[in-house]
Amino acid sequence: MDRVKGSPRGRAAFLNPKIEYWNVPLIRNDEVLEQPANQATLTKRYTEEAERFIRENADQPFLVYLPYTMVHVPLFASEAFQGKSARGLYGDTVEEIDWSVGRILSTLKSLGLDQNTIVFFTSDNGPWLPYGTHGGSAGLLRMGKGSTWEGGMREPCVVWWPGGIAKPGMVTQELGSTMDIFTTCLSLAGAAIPTDRVIDGVDLTPVLRGTGPSPRKSMAFYRGTELYAWRSGSFKAHFITRGGYGQNKPVKHDVPELYHLLHDPSEKHNVAKDHAEVLARITKEVQQHRADLRPVTNQLER
Repeated sequence: MDRVKGSPRGRAAFLNPKIEYWNVPLIRNDEVLEQPANQATLTKRYTEEAERFIRENADQPFLVYLPYTMVHVPLFASEAFQGKSARGLYGDTVEEIDWSVGRILSTLKSLGLDQNTIVFFTSDNGPWLPYGTHGGSAGLLRMGKGSTWEGGMREPCVVWWPGGIAKPGMVTQELGSTMDIFTTCLSLAGAAIPTDRVIDGVDLTPVLRGTGPSPRKSMAFYRGTELYAWRSGSFKAHFITRGGYGQNKPVKHDVPELYHLLHDPSEKHNVAKDHAEVLARITKEVQQHRADLRPVTNQLER
């Protein structure tokens, strides 16, 4: 995060953040626009940039990928949203993102693009628990970011597509992944799914259209390159358990821990002894998964 020398050490700079503690640049293409960036303005500026791009490309197909810096620590909200939420600074940043997403949806409506544009709103991981109230909350889900417990991996997803979603306001517990967005969008656009490589995503169109269940029946949970857990239907097996980043050491289980996520989303009650047949099924699914794996180059090591 390019901390400035002399700024508070450890988490102190994150729990009482000031713009001058970081020397991060704001870059467009290859041009540095501002360094250090005024992080209190980032959410608003990202939104304005997205709106500009949408207007400039309104007469042709476009893709906007908008990963807001917030609500990642250090937290910053613009002046208009500081102190607006009862949830403190974290809540202020959420309020501003809520407002920003509303701006983008309004832009789509004003351009007449809302009936022909699909919007996915989700996140990549759960709360960063060591940062307390600045790290978010997973509610009843166990643990947070960095772990393969539900609190680290399970995220809500809101899909907005006026005229396309089968039932507005529909809530579903069908299984899906961010990997499925790619495949789903290709399907909706009438494009071919690549056949020259293994594609991990499935097409969630039946869920959106209300014509059938999700084709995704299982999910692998990795930490680095090691498989820690596997979900099959309503059950999730943990082969290795560990807390979030920097927390304790991994614990391997000769008999995997097993949880029924519909009955026990908090993963408190290990039911492995009652469901040997489920563990046998999961073992076969994992064996097939590993048989299909192909090694790839580690781009970080390059």
